[in-house]
Amino acid sequence: MSREGLRRFVHALEHSASLRQELARCSDDAGIIALARRLDFVVSASDLIEDPQSTSMDGWWKRSALGLRPAGNRD
Repeated sequence: MSREGLRRFVHALEHSASLRQELARCSDDAGIIALARRLDFVVSASDLIEDPQSTSMDGWWKRSALGLRPAGNRD
């Protein structure tokens, strides 16, 4: 569930200049996580590390023939 928290945090950053300014003042991952949690986003250190890989895997899955099964098909 924390990956969804990271997505929501990024969405908030994209839509708030003041939040981006606060993020710019963070000097490390711990600061970013503290900012997210202060704003009630569920974000962990592993989310910051794993998200690029997970996003890449999601993109591959959507592009691959394996990801093109019709909805509801369990074969």
